[in-house]
Amino acid sequence: MIRFVLILVLSVSIVSGCKTDVTNPEDTIDAVSEFDGLAQDCFDASVRIRSRNSIGSASAVRYLRTVDSTVSTVDSVLDATHVEFETNRHVAGDRGTRHVVDVWYEGKLVSSVNCQTDDSWFESGISKDIATIVVSLETLGGAVPIVPSAPYGEADLKAGEKIFTVGCSDGRVPRARCGSILQVSNGLIYYIPKSISGDSGSAVFKYSSQRDAWEVVGRTAWAMQVDGRWIGLAMTSDRVADIRAGRVSAGNFDLPEGAVSLSTICSSLPEGAVTCDQVKHVAMQDETELPKRLEVSRQRRWRFPIRGEDIRQKPDRQNRIREWSILGGIADFFRSLIRFAMWAAIIMAVLAAWVAPTILTPLKYDWPIQFVKLILTKLRK
Repeated sequence: MIRFVLILVLSVSIVSGCKTDVTNPEDTIDAVSEFDGLAQDCFDASVRIRSRNSIGSASAVRYLRTVDSTVSTVDSVLDATHVEFETNRHVAGDRGTRHVVDVWYEGKLVSSVNCQTDDSWFESGISKDIATIVVSLETLGGAVPIVPSAPYGEADLKAGEKIFTVGCSDGRVPRARCGSILQVSNGLIYYIPKSISGDSGSAVFKYSSQRDAWEVVGRTAWAMQVDGRWIGLAMTSDRVADIRAGRVSAGNFDLPEGAVSLSTICSSLPEGAVTCDQVKHVAMQDETELPKRLEVSRQRRWRFPIRGEDIRQKPDRQNRIREWSILGGIADFFRSLIRFAMWAAIIMAVLAAWVAPTILTPLKYDWPIQFVKLILTKLRK
């Protein structure tokens, strides 16, 4: 009896001790809400722009639908005909300038097509350096995901907040940098780490817990040196919206309704600010021809269906590609051997189930047929 009581007390103490380690659901919720890793769509929305004398970055910001020369913004890719990429004017040039846009999806090059600048807004010496490129979904062969800009006036940028930039540094594939905001002043985001050649036009991403979505809160264009170190400089999404709407301008011409003077918004660049392409000089030849498109592996769909026939059509079955090695060959041999043994065992089991009754009973080898006939006879009666 005493032993039973001791065992019972010990068991209760162990169980109660285990319960103290159970995670509180509220703590789990807090931990999830604090997660701020970069979403895959931010990578897939970022592309590389190659022109005659420059290489830069851009990101897909909205879907468009063109019907009888009428262009409208749509939310669903199934309703869209084109996608709009946003970048810098010193990357994409003015309207009609030709480029090659390279698109990656989940780290693989899926499209490399010719395109041209749709529109641009630029003025030397002030923070006004935006251009857009519009490409049809049919030309791309798929639909890149979009990460739209934050709603006007709701970006809520603060010093010390974490941000991400995804750009084609030195002309390479898009890669992300995690940084933080130093300050936000006069429509400009000062952030670290610095941006380098190839990052011009890249988006500044930030997660909005209020809207539960990733958003573009800035567009990188410059870098500047402060106290001996380089920092990145980007236009806020509000500044970009002002520029595209005509609310930020300069010169001796009338401004659209709602525009404010440059002296009021202080849109001149800080002293020492230079474009990202000037931070690190990259030797490039003066090319007179458009860069060549890259070779892309043949794939029917690389994003998701964009037409009715794509939805109905089954995707191609991809062949298994693997480099041969001695260990791999030995592993394949044993896999084949196991597979063969499994099928041989099944066949032997079937044969044993057929032959065994003829050995153990007076039944003949045609007993399965006689058994079926007997069943049919019973059913007919």
